[in-house]
Amino acid sequence: MSNTKDNDKKKRDNQANQERKNKMQDESIKNGSRQYSKKTDHL
Repeated sequence: MSNTKDNDKKKRDNQANQERKNKMQDESIKNGSRQYSKKTDHL
């Protein structure tokens, strides 16, 4: 039985990816993106 594992994969830094995504999301919220169009008057 041969071992055909792919050892040439690049390691992923998932924490850095998440930090970058969070930073981009915070900037878009500050710029006015992702605003709700409906008013919730039942709360």
